[in-house]
Amino acid sequence: MAMDREETWNKNYQALKAYVEEHKQFPDKKKVENRALLNWWKYNKKRIKQGAMTEDKQALLLELSNMRTVHK
Repeated sequence: MAMDREETWNKNYQALKAYVEEHKQFPDKKKVENRALLNWWKYNKKRIKQGAMTEDKQALLLELSNMRTVHK
């Protein structure tokens, strides 16, 4: 059975959340193995700017962003 868009979004969200919890940062764009997660993040940030994302999903993505370690 194929996943619908909502299931796919949730699967990607959970995968990126697990990555951020472990590494305290988003995937490195120079490393191929996790580039798909980074591209998914960038795509969703673009959808937020376009006003094409629900507030619930925006809140989840903001939560992910806040989980990162801030480098100064």
